[in-house]
Amino acid sequence: MELSFGTHYASLSVMFGAGLLMLWLLLAGYSVRDLSAKAILSLTGYLRTRPDPWLESALRKALTEFDRELATILHDRGNPARPAGPVRPARPNSQGPSSGLTDTP
Repeated sequence: MELSFGTHYASLSVMFGAGLLMLWLLLAGYSVRDLSAKAILSLTGYLRTRPDPWLESALRKALTEFDRELATILHDRGNPARPAGPVRPARPNSQGPSSGLTDTP
């Protein structure tokens, strides 16, 4: 009689290990349902801890100050690649250079 373990017995050891892990968690006082729900929610990104209120307000204040300074710099500097006045597209002129620009006949 030959005793060999095939591939269908590999899943048995995985299930046995998962069962021992759940038994150990239950004996330690953890809820498997809560742990699995928390793990799934944290992996999907729905369960995040809120940032520290002090850190959040300090970051908002710093970014507001940075935005104000950046707007001042950009306003003072202007945009050298763009002309200051409004740009009109050139109109086609079919009558030549003196088409209605002078009052003389």
